[in-house]
Parts: sequence; C-alpha cells; structure tokens
Amino acid sequence: MQAIIIIFFSLLQSISFQTENYYIIKIKGEIYNETAGKILQQGDAVKATDKLTFRQKDAMAMVISDSRGRFTLKYPEEKDNNDNALYVFVKTALVMNKQNQLSTRAITISNTVSNLSDYFGADVFNIISDTLQIKLSKKYYPLSEGHDIVVSYNRNNQELSRKINEKNQLITISRTIFDLKSGGEVYIPNVNIYKVNSETGTKLLISNTDFRFIDQKQLNKEFNTIIDKLYEGNKSEMQNLLTDYFKDVYGKTDEILLSKYIYELINKHSGG
Repeated sequence: MQAIIIIFFSLLQSISFQTENYYIIKIKGEIYNETAGKILQQGDAVKATDKLTFRQKDAMAMVISDSRGRFTLKYPEEKDNNDNALYVFVKTALVMNKQNQLSTRAITISNTVSNLSDYFGADVFNIISDTLQIKLSKKYYPLSEGHDIVVSYNRNNQELSRKINEKNQLITISRTIFDLKSGGEVYIPNVNIYKVNSETGTKLLISNTDFRFIDQKQLNKEFNTIIDKLYEGNKSEMQNLLTDYFKDVYGKTDEILLSKYIYELINKHSGG
C-alpha cells in the first residue's frame, strides 16, 4: 500500500512538472520556441516539454515558475551538438538558481553605515537610481573641514578623483560624479574610496569596489513581469520574491532602498 502511495505522489509531481509554466523575466541572445513557433520574449511562458533552439550557445533566460522558484534557462554544457543545431527541451535546459526558494529573512535596517567595505561587499555593488546617498556613522567616519571622502577610478587610462562627502555625514555616489549620462547600464570597476586629510596630505583606503549603475527601465520591466504573472494579493510574499530575484540576478545593493523601491512597485500595481 505504501509503495502505491509513493508511486501515486511521484506521478502527481511528474504531471505538475510537465504542466508548470516558466515565465521569461530576462533574456540574453535569441532563443526560439519550436513548440510555439516564436522567438522567446520577456513575459512569455514555456513548459518543461517545449522544444527550444538556442540561436547562440551563450544565449540564456532568467525564468520563474508558478511554484518551483527561479531558474536559469541555458543550453547544457555537456550536451553534444554535432549537427550544430542547439536543440533542447526546456526541462533539460533548466538550471536551479542558488537562492531558489522564497526567503522569509528580515531586511537588515540601519540608519547609518559604520563600515563602508562591508556595506559595498566583495563583489559588484549595484545602484538602482542615478544617485545614491549614504549616511556615515559619525563615530567611525567623522567628517569635518579638511577631512573628506574621495573616490578614485580610472577612465581612458587616466586616474580621476572626486570628493563625494556633503553636509550631515552624507556621501553621494552618482552618475554625475563619474560623468555619466542618465539611463542604461554602466559598469565601473576597481573604484577606490579614501578618507583624505587635506591638512596633512594623508589618505586612508577604506574600500575598494566595482559599481554598476543599473538600467532602471529594464529592471522595472523584469519586476513588473514577475508581478503581472505571479502576484496573487500577498504583498509580503511578492516583496520577498522580488528581493530574492534581484539578489540572485544582480547581487548586492542598498537593502533599505531596494525594499522601498519594490514596495512602491507592488503598491502601484495593486492600486494601494
């Protein structure tokens, strides 16, 4: 009897997997859905049994299912393609993302930053809007006349420096600081941040990071696609889903600002 029950539930899971919708949230390159007879676009739904052709071997898509979480859709590295045709079924091309399941963790809230190196992290730090203001702890970063925070970066083989501190313990990271136009995604590697004493001419390295200014219009499309396909009235659940998606796809950012940004998008969608 127990064996029959196990077989029954296994069959149900298999049927659920075959009929599950996987929604295209972000796509790179060109992937053709042979089953539907169309190029995959953001917002499209595919099933595990759909047959795909990857027009480029490095083409990929970020997808979210009805209930199974977040996946990357890409051509399997181990698959042989002697005929140069990159054919594969969706179920073979799905790769589960590291943070697949919804998280219930609380967002760390802090009014001030006491360690810039920890705040920016070891990898790329993402900036969603054109300008990011950060309030520094007065205890660890006391700013006064002659004591500044400066960013140093390389552009066209020339090292440039900009003062970024303002009044009231605030520093500003912006496209303007880096002489960038608004819009589009821009990556700025190897940015050094120093605490400079102009009176003595000394400077102390307090952080080294890579900045990425995100294409906000594209991010809005991705978030709105997820909301349109999966939002069922539970704002907290959707907030967690979008937060985890951002961290999975983009990486680190200011969590408080990300939380507010997502909250406003969900409220706008729900009319409240």
